[in-house]
Amino acid sequence: MRRTNVMSVIFVVSLLFLVGCDGIGVEGKAEKILEEAQREFDDGEYVKALASIDSLRTTYPKAIEMRKTALKLYQQIELRRAQSAVQAADKALQRANTDYEAMRSRIDSLKETGKMTLEQLRLFNYTKARRDSLQNVFDVECAKIKYIKVKMAE
Repeated sequence: MRRTNVMSVIFVVSLLFLVGCDGIGVEGKAEKILEEAQREFDDGEYVKALASIDSLRTTYPKAIEMRKTALKLYQQIELRRAQSAVQAADKALQRANTDYEAMRSRIDSLKETGKMTLEQLRLFNYTKARRDSLQNVFDVECAKIKYIKVKMAE
């Protein structure tokens, strides 16, 4: 019976030694995931990079230094995504403003002559709502950029 206990202890210690000596520790594994996230970010694959960061945070919650570095990378990714969204929203907003202004002058002249149709009014209102919606998207993305920059400075 005593021999069985000794053998069990030796087995458990051996198993722990093998698991602990797989050539790379927790910090090293977390660092590999972080390096992968950085590569994905550099390649413009922001969604994959965010998934890698989330994996690092979930799998290695005690790898504090890697998680701090990952947070900085996360902020850079979100900043880049917000900047891209602002650029896209700005282009769309400029087109919508041009369309709206051209339509508004036509609608005003049609109103004066009494020749405006219900379809023209509906299209004008749709164009105005689209322009206003794009303005909201633009404003929100600009606010997000300001917020991210404040957080990055902390």
